Amino acid sequence: MIDKYIVSGINEIWYYLKKYKKRTDEWRADFYDAEGQLICSFEGDEETMERLKSDEETYALVTEMVDVAIMMGVDFVL
Repeated sequence: MIDKYIVSGINEIWYYLKKYKKRTDEWRADFYDAEGQLICSFEGDEETMERLKSDEETYALVTEMVDVAIMMGVDFVL
């Protein structure tokens, strides 16, 4: 199952990801800006689930992914 979110800031991505930390089924969350451009995606793999256990690690994960998107030239509007 793929969940899709339209977000207006990094804090919203962090907020939504926190909801996944206790899930045991397969999941994927895609985050888009207001114009519908994909910013980043997360899946319930082992590394992601480990990082979701801590709010600080979850926030670090989000900022790392957004930084990668910026470096890859994604010109999103947040």
